[in-house]
Amino acid sequence: MPKLRKSIYSAAVVSAFLSFANAQTAGLPNRWGQVLDPPVPADRLELVTGAAQPSQDIDQRAALIDLLTKALQHSNVRRGPYDMHSSFTSFGSSSSDGTWELQDTSPKSGAYRWSAEGPSFSVVNLYSNQILYSTQLAASVPLRLAQVRSAIFFKETPLGPYATLRSASASLEGASLTCVLVGHDGAKNLTGGRRWNEIEYCVDPTSNNLITYSPVPGYYVLFDYSKALTFHNSLLPNKFTITQGGKTVIEAQIESITDPTESADAFQPSSGMASIGVGALMTAAGNINFLVHSPGVNPSAREVVVVHGVQPPSGPMTDLEVISSTNTSLNSAALKFATEWKGGRTLPDSGQPGATRQTHEVYQTLHFLNMTQ
Repeated sequence: MPKLRKSIYSAAVVSAFLSFANAQTAGLPNRWGQVLDPPVPADRLELVTGAAQPSQDIDQRAALIDLLTKALQHSNVRRGPYDMHSSFTSFGSSSSDGTWELQDTSPKSGAYRWSAEGPSFSVVNLYSNQILYSTQLAASVPLRLAQVRSAIFFKETPLGPYATLRSASASLEGASLTCVLVGHDGAKNLTGGRRWNEIEYCVDPTSNNLITYSPVPGYYVLFDYSKALTFHNSLLPNKFTITQGGKTVIEAQIESITDPTESADAFQPSSGMASIGVGALMTAAGNINFLVHSPGVNPSAREVVVVHGVQPPSGPMTDLEVISSTNTSLNSAALKFATEWKGGRTLPDSGQPGATRQTHEVYQTLHFLNMTQ
């Protein structure tokens, strides 16, 4: 059975709580650092199938950041007051699979309410004067709900000075796209195709529409603008699908988006709400890379398994599932590793007094190596 030899948090910064320095091979013998990652799995939505080109100068970097910024802002409804209704159906092994209804509305800056109704779950969350009020005292977000909210609201990733940017031309269903790969390990002189710790965005440069978003290989959000919703300066996809390992797990629709019509009283906590804390209930998804010792792996090879789940405000990760794997015989070991993981900042005694105890959607990219001396 593979066992943890050394955990290394490398790159993959999508949310602040998962911001770690690059140390993927720090302190390990040089030969382990020379063992290359296997290629990411083939998928019809993995559009970077050849070598991606790194940005080489100021103009190239500025152009790629401008492309991503415009695409993400193009569908950003949170630039002003709005009222949005959406729904989704999910399929798979998660306890939160089923049919869901959502509403998000904000009448002004500093006031925001979102509600969700799904299988064995119902919640109304209200943000008022920096405080989160909720009808759910546990304040945890089920996996499928977290995935959909991430796809709508939390696709951005930091593009600071240490972010690597690479691009490639691609096409999907006859449309010419530009795909941008974003990494957070500060690597230089990169070659080849997509790496396991790169986030992938594929944009239609003519319309500025974000067509696909992939936080980790094997996980893809495909946005459909065939009946796009126009709202002030934003253009929203009318629907999107989320696939994992080539299988559709979520089909979502944005039913409507309008200016808010409710009175100010609707954005005050009701008698059925409790004050939870200051700060958001959930964060953007984050990917953590680990090196895991596995005696059964070829010493000259590296196997990779990506595990997905949520980490509630206390306790271990839940709703665990394998997103992609280069060796299915390691899947059970990967799930066991994720179950026993006690990292992150969601332990029962974590957080400052008064702060909201958050739910985190987490990807764990486990690199299995034979690290026998």
